[in-house]
Amino acid sequence: MRPELTLWKDRDPAAMLLPGMRCGTLDGPPDDPVAAVAQLASAGVQFAQVHEPVDLTDPDGSSAVAVLLLVRELTSHGIAVDWTLRMADPAQWRALSHLHPPAGIHRGSTGAENEEHVVAAWRSSFHIAKCGYRRGPGFLEIRDHRWGSFRRLVVQAPRSTAFQGLLDGVPVVASASTERVLERHLRENLVHRAGRHLWWTPYRLRRWPLSTTIP
Repeated sequence: MRPELTLWKDRDPAAMLLPGMRCGTLDGPPDDPVAAVAQLASAGVQFAQVHEPVDLTDPDGSSAVAVLLLVRELTSHGIAVDWTLRMADPAQWRALSHLHPPAGIHRGSTGAENEEHVVAAWRSSFHIAKCGYRRGPGFLEIRDHRWGSFRRLVVQAPRSTAFQGLLDGVPVVASASTERVLERHLRENLVHRAGRHLWWTPYRLRRWPLSTTIP
């Protein structure tokens, strides 16, 4: 599957019908999803629709990761996303709960029933900067609210090739060696596995949230 997104300059259904609001489509995964979404944001895109479900039951996972990287970057820029998710176990939704909430979540590779209670919990708990990072000289500070309490993690001197590629939005094919390098980040759910691929889940914090409820 080649992920295809339709883009608009407004998220209001009535406004989306007006001339000039539709911005065309993004066909296929960009080589650099971070730069591609930054360009969309600068062009005024405010809403994206993903046409195919993100299928985490796919044993390969490359297509799922390609879309998840786009959803992550769109969320980082405050762009709303209409997307659906297929999971073997919807109870694992919290690892992805910092992403813009999906319209539907389906269990298993063929299940059609929407896990409405999971969608509702995702929507009610979602807020800006739920799991993001800022980068300093030789370290990353990660602020994580996905599990109901605040966690602050600092990753010192992330220099490995695999880790740098993940930060740049390039998924890594899972292997024994990469999993040893990324063991801590997998354990902390900062790296997520989809099929044979690993990807970096936190997004870059572009605006610091002004709220007493978000440290």
